[in-house]
Amino acid sequence: MRNDAARLEYAVATICPEIEERAKRSQTALDERNLWWELSCCLLSSQVPYALAVATADALDKRQLLTSASGHQDELSKEIFEVLRQPVLVNGSFRNYRFPGSKSVQLASARASVSQESGELCSLMGEFKNAACARTWLVSNVSGIGPKQASMFLRNSGISYDLAVIDRHVLNYMTAIGLYDGAERAISKLPQYHRHETALISHADRLGFAVGLLDWAIWIVMRVAGNRGTGRALA
Repeated sequence: MRNDAARLEYAVATICPEIEERAKRSQTALDERNLWWELSCCLLSSQVPYALAVATADALDKRQLLTSASGHQDELSKEIFEVLRQPVLVNGSFRNYRFPGSKSVQLASARASVSQESGELCSLMGEFKNAACARTWLVSNVSGIGPKQASMFLRNSGISYDLAVIDRHVLNYMTAIGLYDGAERAISKLPQYHRHETALISHADRLGFAVGLLDWAIWIVMRVAGNRGTGRALA
């Protein structure tokens, strides 16, 4: 088991520099349309294959409903629903999104919350003193966004790499190297999430990488490894 843990840690540390370099190359100024694409993709990806969430976010982006919304929340929800209920092309096959009703309501609510708070998502993200404050606001004010999705949004949009995206792959890695005992079946609340994130940040600091880049590397390694020999932790 100790050898397995060492191999996993070595594999993660080996690809972290490449991920760090890729993140630097893709760094761009914040853009309203891109931010809404990232937020909608993170919200749509819960309990759904990521490729399907991406295709659905693309379909929604083509209509630019979230960036140009000016009407009533209920009307926006109906417009979003009409987009989400249409099949999208994923890896050569048309697939239906699983939750068009609930996610259309959540996305319209997100647009309303952002509009009420700051008008635009881009300006809102610039108002917080740090990424943790931005995540707290998102979790508290955007229905359907938990700590994992909020952290993913902030990382994928390039706003911050200081927060961890803790999914089942990351938990399995943490179990394998002794950072998580698998006792908690879910870590959806911020206090629980922060406790495990703190442990992972310490691990990332020891390896010399930002935790938001480390967990990206972990996700890649654990998917390739097929989670064999990594315990049964669940996100």
